[in-house]
Amino acid sequence: MSQIQTTKTVLDRYIALMDRAIHDSELLGELPSVFAPDATVQLEELEPVVGLPAIAEFYRGFYSAVADLRHFWNTTLLEDGRLKADFVVSGRTADGHLMARRGIEYATVDSDGLITHLRATSTEAPPVA
Repeated sequence: MSQIQTTKTVLDRYIALMDRAIHDSELLGELPSVFAPDATVQLEELEPVVGLPAIAEFYRGFYSAVADLRHFWNTTLLEDGRLKADFVVSGRTADGHLMARRGIEYATVDSDGLITHLRATSTEAPPVA
């Protein structure tokens, strides 16, 4: 059985950092506080990104196409020790289009409390009228 986390986990810190970094890419310098040096990030069906330098570069590129972004999520600690965040995210692209997605992120965490593997899947939310 899983339980809802009531304290901030490394996955919570990661999601909050991503929302803040959209407006200040210098905050990507904080990635070592949430990811292990050789961590892997795989979003959707994209190729996995491995290692802190590649992860930072990936997010810089991703954020160049996004003007604003905001997540809402609930984090659960799973029996196998992974963290799971059910999330919704909405935002505005750099060219002014609105977007919304709903998804799940799973994080494997090492003994130092850093993410070693992050996997996210999502589906597009219905269009905003």
